[in-house]
Amino acid sequence: MLPTFTNPVINVEAGDPWIVRHGALYYFTATLEPDRGIWVWSSPRLSDWSKAGRRRVWTAPSSGPASDQIWAPELHRLQNRWYLYFTASDGVDANHRHYVLRAKTDDPMGDYEWLGLVHPDHDRYAIDGSVLELPDGRLFWMYCDHGLWIAPMSSPARAEGPGVRFLEGREEWERAWHQTEGVWSRHESYWIEAPQMLRHAGRVWVSYSAGHTYTPHYYLGLLELVGTDPLDPASWRRRANPWLAPTLEGEEAVHACGHNSFTTSPDGTEHWLVYHAVDPRAPEPRPRTVRIQPIGWTDEGEPVVGPPAAPGQRLPLPAGEPQDADPAGP
Repeated sequence: MLPTFTNPVINVEAGDPWIVRHGALYYFTATLEPDRGIWVWSSPRLSDWSKAGRRRVWTAPSSGPASDQIWAPELHRLQNRWYLYFTASDGVDANHRHYVLRAKTDDPMGDYEWLGLVHPDHDRYAIDGSVLELPDGRLFWMYCDHGLWIAPMSSPARAEGPGVRFLEGREEWERAWHQTEGVWSRHESYWIEAPQMLRHAGRVWVSYSAGHTYTPHYYLGLLELVGTDPLDPASWRRRANPWLAPTLEGEEAVHACGHNSFTTSPDGTEHWLVYHAVDPRAPEPRPRTVRIQPIGWTDEGEPVVGPPAAPGQRLPLPAGEPQDADPAGP
């Protein structure tokens, strides 16, 4: 019998999960300590983080523009250096901006230096920043500001210019949700966020999240870059239906599936989706826990992921994953 695992692979409050593979290790970060700083974990296994090495690599100052609401960190290795991007504010949501740190050595769990704002020209609310790296090496900064925006990067630490909004909400499942007196209701406006790059066989996709991360109705959408200029909204083709939708009823229910990242199996042959979701059977306050599942490919080269894996559903281990690996990191 093939070895298997079940979700969640990280069973604590860990919204906006980010996992990247480098060498024999996986590195994980997420919105783990939004009022204190940023943690990086390491593990030789994608499906098991119980023995992960863990280190807080950056501690927030006690006050100032990046002292609170530290959300959605992402760890990227670009041009042979590690960069850690995140959103933060002074405690006022409207003051969210993107900041970047750079590792002082080639150790993503080591010390970092402060490089400041990622996109100084976008001096207004912005969250969920991520890097789009095209096959030809060009870098672009993607982020959320009432729609998805993109701007060219002059270096891994800086985006330039005013940016272009390349996607706005239009589908019913992309509508926002608002809470009034403890009751959630769908809003007439739209909310899309958390753009993430997926590359395969020379093609480029961007996933995004829609709805609201704290409601059952949180979805993943998908775009494909079909033109040559990612700054041209006409270069992107969107799917009308969700790429991943929550299972809302029954024993297989999984709510709030979204804010994902992508990684590969240890042997590099498989793509895996990483996302947070909520178990509706858990007691309040229900944590956003980390789930993973494999991505398949149609004969036409399109990515498919299926419904979210149900609680207790056994999935095969990622290809090449060691079954009895030692913990890694400090």
